[in-house]
Formats: sequence, C-alpha cells, structure tokens
Amino acid sequence: MQTALVWSALVLFVLALHLIPTGASVVWLAAGLTGLYAVRVLFALSPRPKSDPAYRPRVSVLVAAKNEQAVAAQLVAMLRRLDYPDFEVWIADDGSTDRTYQRLLEAGRGWQALHLVRRIPERSRPGKSAVLNELRERATGDILVVFDADARVEPDFLSRTVPLFAVSSVGALQVRKRVHNADFNFWTRGQSAEMLLDAFYQQQRAAIGGTAELRGNGQLVRAAALEAVGGWNEATVTDDLDLTLRLHLGGWQIAFASDPCVDEEGVTTWSALWRQRSRWAEGGFQRYLDYAPRLFGGAMGTTKTVDQLIFCTIQYLMPVAAVLDLLFAFQRGAAPLLTPLVLVATVFTVCGFYFGQRERGVQVGRAMLETLAGTIYFLHWFPVILVKLARTALEPKKLVWVKTAHQGEYGTADFKP
Repeated sequence: MQTALVWSALVLFVLALHLIPTGASVVWLAAGLTGLYAVRVLFALSPRPKSDPAYRPRVSVLVAAKNEQAVAAQLVAMLRRLDYPDFEVWIADDGSTDRTYQRLLEAGRGWQALHLVRRIPERSRPGKSAVLNELRERATGDILVVFDADARVEPDFLSRTVPLFAVSSVGALQVRKRVHNADFNFWTRGQSAEMLLDAFYQQQRAAIGGTAELRGNGQLVRAAALEAVGGWNEATVTDDLDLTLRLHLGGWQIAFASDPCVDEEGVTTWSALWRQRSRWAEGGFQRYLDYAPRLFGGAMGTTKTVDQLIFCTIQYLMPVAAVLDLLFAFQRGAAPLLTPLVLVATVFTVCGFYFGQRERGVQVGRAMLETLAGTIYFLHWFPVILVKLARTALEPKKLVWVKTAHQGEYGTADFKP
C-alpha cells in the first residue's frame, strides 16, 4: 500500500511538472541544488576516523550460514587466523540442506573460541536478522563483527578496526568491500567497480557529516548501540540498510574505513545479480517508508536528512520518475522535463566511478576504461528498481532470506589471507 501511494505521488508530481508553466524551472532548481551537493560530496576531504590502538574490548564474530558447504571450511580457516587477544566466534547453520554443518564442525575441531549453533527451521524465526539476533543473545563481546560466509580478511583485521570504537559516539563501522573474483566475467568486473564507487561515496558522505551506511559483510557494531535500537529488525529483507537508518536516527555515528577491507565473492550470472539487487532494492526502499515520520521529523539532523533524501531520490525515485517523464512527454509531443536532473545524477555517478578507481591508485587510462564499463554495468539498476517497486506496490510483503549462493571456486587450499 505504501509503495502504491509513492507511485501515485510520483505520477501526480511528474504530471504536474508537465502541466504547470514553471515545471521546467522547478527541475532546473532541483538539478542545481543536487549538483551543488554532488560537488560537495565529490571533493570533500576525508580524514581517517580516530583510533586508539590501546582500546581492545572483547569481540564476538557472528556469521549466519545457510547452504554454504562450498565456503564453510574456508571461512573457519580464515577466522582461525585472526590475530586479536580476546574474541569468540558464533556461526549459525540456518537449516542447511547440504553439508555446511559437517564442514564447519570438521574445520573447527579443537578450536575453543568457535561456537556452532544449528537452527531447526520449524523451531526458529525465519530470516537473516532473526539468525543474527539469536547469535547476539549468546554473544558476550562489546563489539559484534558480522561476516558473510564467503568473507576473506587479513589476520590483523580486528586489531585495525576495533580501536576505531574508542570514540564513544561511534555505534558501527563498515569496511570497504572488494570482489575477489573480479576478473571472472563482465558481471563480476562491474561489481568490483561498483564496490569502489560505493566505498568512495561512503567515505565522502562520512566526511561531510552525512550518513555512511552498513553493507552487511565486514560490518562492526557496538553491542550497546545495537541494544539501544532494539537489535536487528526481523521484518526486513536487508538487515544492514535497516540498521543503518535506525542507528543514525538513534544519534549514533557510523564510521567507514577503506582499509582494511573484506573480500567477498561476486555473483557470476545475470539471474543471480537480478535476485540479489532486487532484494537490495526492496529492503533499501522499504526502510524509507518504515522510518519516514522520524526521518522527515529531523531526528537525524539537517545534514544527515538531506544526505539520505538526495541519495533516496537518485537511487529509488528518479528511475521511476524518469520513465513517467518519458511517457508524459511522448503523449504530449514535448521534450522530457527531468533531463537536467537525470544528467546531474549521471555525471555524479560517473565521477564516483572514476574517483573510486583513482582513490585505489588505478592509472588514469585504466580508470577511464573501468569507469565506462562500470557505468554500462550500472544501468541494470534501472530495470531492477522499476520492476521491484512495481511488484512491491502490487504484492504483499514477503519476508524471505533470498541469500546469495557462493561457489567457493578458489577453495581452501588456494586461500591466502
């Protein structure tokens, strides 16, 4: 119902732009303001978050695993290499139908820090958030570290990230994600460029006092902050994006670190990418509907609110509005009105791709090629948003953990953290 109302509002808004004499002026004003904000984001100076190496609280690593036999042993091998004085590991096998639990058990034999939880679907609440909440109730750490089953990090990961929580206002930290199979095909190459784009935006948004966001894998959360906002929301399909807004609304800061990073496996087919991004689109948009009163009420402060509204418009509303604009323009035999805003958003994205590449030391020529390929790849977001928002408006909400299937094609023997 809420999404249907948003569609109705967009239809009326775009139609009004075409009917009123000042419609084009409104669009140019919006494009100008968005452009100014884009320039501020792109060229902000981004100092590394403050850190205290002496701050070494107890850490709990949490992993929700479902049908992960391909990467289970690799996961445990990576976690056993972590070099940190006081940490525990909690891995939940969420009703796997393959050999996930057996492989976790075999790989973790004799390791006292590892705790395995075997969930029975018929007796457990569904969804990844429910799994994480169950592990949170068992964990004893002051800092909770969330990994996906395909995560790969260096042994000093905890020693380099946990000290960032010495600043008491930091409720969570997200590290840069990197696709380890980027050279596999066009889709994985595009995801690799997208991760650099996302990391750059995260870094820059945090630098201007905006809202850095959580991305699930490689996510660290202060246990007290999580408790203060009520734990992970079990009525969402994107636990990380939902928690992002609730932490910011609760007055907590989310820091971002480009190093160290977490490596993960990119999906290798269009169908897998479509399923993954459809879930991201649904959960990412739903959070704005769920928390709209508090968001528009200024609970996060002006800078964070503006930051969220601009990125919400560019990511979710503009693709729909642009299609509606084309339809009305065609029907009236006129030019599309939203072109200036679409161009600003496009230039903003292209610059993000390029600066993200250059931030990691990629040479100019290669950065330009990767920017072009990444921009072409990123066009998939338009049909994903249109289809998902249309289906969300017409269908009831389904709370299903549509997890990404991991192949683990490199195997444990080839893994060198």
